[in-house]
Parts: sequence; C-alpha cells; structure tokens
Amino acid sequence: MKLLTQKQSKDLDKISLNTFDIKGIDLMGEAGKSISELSTSYLCKMNNPSIAIVCGKGNNGGDGFASAIFLHSKKYKLKIFCICSLDELSSDSRVFADQCLDKGINIQFSCITVADDLKYDFIIDGLLGTGVKGPVRENLYPWIKKINKSKAKVLSIDIPSGLQADIGIAEPVGVHADYTVTMGHPKIGLTMRDGPLLCGEIHVADIGFPKKAFSHLNGLKWNLFLEKDISTLLKPLHIDTNKYKQGKVLIIAGSKGMTGAAALCAFGAFRVGAGLVVSVAPESINDIYEKKITEAMTIICDDEDKGYFLSKNYEEVSKKFDWADVVIIGPGIGQNQQTIDFAEKIIATCSKPLVIDADALRVFSQNRKLLDNIQVPFVITPHYGEMSRLLDIDSKIIINQFTTVINDFMVSFKGVLVAKNAPSCTLYDNIVHVNSSGNPGLSTAGTGDILAGMIGGFIAQGLNCNDASKLAVYFHGKAADNYVSKNGMRGMIASDILNEIPSLLSKYEN
Repeated sequence: MKLLTQKQSKDLDKISLNTFDIKGIDLMGEAGKSISELSTSYLCKMNNPSIAIVCGKGNNGGDGFASAIFLHSKKYKLKIFCICSLDELSSDSRVFADQCLDKGINIQFSCITVADDLKYDFIIDGLLGTGVKGPVRENLYPWIKKINKSKAKVLSIDIPSGLQADIGIAEPVGVHADYTVTMGHPKIGLTMRDGPLLCGEIHVADIGFPKKAFSHLNGLKWNLFLEKDISTLLKPLHIDTNKYKQGKVLIIAGSKGMTGAAALCAFGAFRVGAGLVVSVAPESINDIYEKKITEAMTIICDDEDKGYFLSKNYEEVSKKFDWADVVIIGPGIGQNQQTIDFAEKIIATCSKPLVIDADALRVFSQNRKLLDNIQVPFVITPHYGEMSRLLDIDSKIIINQFTTVINDFMVSFKGVLVAKNAPSCTLYDNIVHVNSSGNPGLSTAGTGDILAGMIGGFIAQGLNCNDASKLAVYFHGKAADNYVSKNGMRGMIASDILNEIPSLLSKYEN
C-alpha cells in the first residue's frame, strides 16, 4: 500500500491542479461525497443520530462543509462548528460553506472556544489536516479535548487533528478517531508512533487524483508492508534441500557479559530456516557459547583472556568468509577499540553479504567513508541512538524530521537500511517499506539481536538483502504480536518471540 509524506500530499494537490487541470473544488466535492458515504454506513445503524462537523480554515474544513451538503440531502440532523470566520476560509472552502448557508444548515462561525460539551452521536473532525508541524496551537486544545471526551463516534478527515503527517506524533494532544478517511493514499503519520492509536479504521478515498500525477512526486517512494506481500517473497522448501542448501551463517557476536547477544542472534537465524550457523567466540568465554548455542558450531579466537575480540583475530575469522553465505557482525561485541578495529577490517574486506548491527555500527563513527566503500550487499540496523552517532546529529532531530533526514541519507547510501523506528522501516534505493507488525513490547534487551539473526538467516537462504530485511522485520514484529495477544506486553523477553516464529512461517510451507 502506497503512503504519502506531508510534502508529497501537498505536491499532489498542486500537480493535479496545475499539470492535469483538475479543479480544487472538484477534489473537495469528491472528498465530501466520500466522507458522507462512509459516515452514512455507520449512521444508518443509529437511531435518529445527531451530527457535529468541526471545521478549520483549510481544505480539511472545506471537505467538512462539502460532506455536510451530502448528509443534509439525506435528511440527517447536523450542526457545523467553524473555528474561523466565513471570510477567513480558503476560496474552495468558502464555496461549500456558502452552499451550506443557502441550504439552511446551522453553522456557528468563529467558535474558537468551546462553550459546552459536544453531546452528539457522530462527530466529523475537519479541524486540522496534514499541514500540522510541531505542537498544536494552545487555543485549539479545548476542541480536541472535547472531541475526545465526547461519547460520539469520531470520523477524521485525511488525518486525525493534531497528528503530524510525517512522523506520527501528536503534541501534546490529537483527536482519537474511530475512523479516518484519507484522500488518495494514507499519510505516513497514520502508520507511525501515535498514528495507529489515533486513526482507528483507515479508509482510503479515491477523490479523482490523476494516476499519472503520482509519478510526478519527488522523494522516496513510501509503502506499507503488509502480510499479503509475503507470499511473493517466501517460497516453500524444496523437497531435496539439506542443511548446506538452507544457508550457512557466520556470526561475529558477543563478549564478556554479552554472550546472550550471540546466542539470540544464532537462534534468530535458525528459527527462520538457516541450515548451519557458526558463531565466532573469544576463547576465554567459549564455554558459555558451547552451552548456550548447542545447535551452532564455534570458531575459537585467542583473546588473551580479555573476553572480547582483538585485532589479531581477523586472520582467523577471515578464513571462514568463503564458507559462509552471509556474515553477521556486531551484536554484543562491545566497544573496546581493538574490537572496533577488528570489526572495521571485517567490514572492509568481507566477500559475502553483511548484516552490520549494534556495536559494529560504531565503526562508521570513526570511518564514515567506509560506509560508502563496502563492496558487497549489506544491511545496517540502527536504532535512533546509533543513527544519531552515524549521522552526528541529535536523535531528537531524527525523530522530529524523520522523513527529511532519511530522504537525505538515502541519496548516497548504497546498502539496505533497517531503521528501528516505531514501526521499523526498511529502505533500499529510493523505496521505503514501513512495517505493519510489532508493538511496544519489543522494547526489551535482545530483540535487536534476534532481528539481525533473522535477516542473516533469510539472506543465507538466497533472498536479497532488501527482501530478507522486509521479511525479517515483519515476522519479528508479528511474533511479538502473537506472544502479546496471549500474554500481554509487560514481561515479554526477547527469547519469548523465538518460539512464535516457526508457526508463523508454517503458513508459507505449502
């Protein structure tokens, strides 16, 4: 499913009007018709429902006025609250507001304050649209709070008022909608952070944007990755497969105090179907690896009893490159400079696809050029803090300007980026897939190690880095959803999701 950024949504309007000669008033009329049709499908189940339509001064408000005309024609009892005066409305909105007045529809203009509770059965929210950036203006808080406090069913136009279209954050409040009817394509903010909590059921309305207009939009191409997209990527096992054909994974992970990262990573690879896993282990803690990861083999590296990888271990580990189908490096390796130097050599010379995770990402903080010079297909998996170090910008900037920051980063980035956002996003070339699974329960130690293993496990089985990442991110989130549906979010630990993975994959074995 295609998604639009705030800018793309705005540009789509301009392109449709200026390049394809579509009239804004026609788009607004179609939007009003779509809103009224969806509203009617719910209103018809109510006994003599009362309706309030809350309109702002922009196009969302105009869509609200347009919907009122259609609802009025169906004899519904309604009242419009408009926060601005008639003269302050945009030109297209004014046309529909005038039509409402001509038809005798009750409109209260310039009602910036809310005198009473909104005691209605159904509220259409056209207060604010996709143009919101930053916190909602304080004088609009009362409206959003009164809408949320009401017992009415709420339908938001395009996006719940207060929700930022690019980042899915509502500061400090946003309308809690039961339904959102979004024009053309959903906005990214509906899928991120606060978005899924605020938008309710999403309905996409075709209001007449020319199909060719979408090809004129600049920037990354955003999509929502859904369960239905999996079957094209994941194929059943061949009848004559074996552990070698199922893929060989070399994992460079763990250090003293963080051997669990290596274990979780290995199990992540095994659980998605990898045939063989070799885990590289510092000699002084190898016994722990042997006990924790019984299904995997180990390569023992002399660590001079320090409990972490040393620069000299490169020679031993690099001999295994030819054996492997994929190399995963980073989970739990620690921050010792010798270890980071060792990781840098691995990344610079590895001849097989790479999954670069966690502490291995620190390599790029001291050698940013290496990121541009990796010669094999590769994936990086940063969370906000790691992305902040990588780009040398504050993590708050990444959160608040996510689409802009990521768009700029992908201009020159040659690999696959798995941005551990809420939800995670997989990016390759100019295409983004926003994940549709997962929940806050994943915010616990070790889940990232499992994800790195899952990505590597899929790559080892022959998938390209982009497809492997999309699948791994989806199944990782879905496994957490399955566990949470039975047990709740609090108390979920990383290893809990490992046991959920096989049953999810079993649907695609025939």
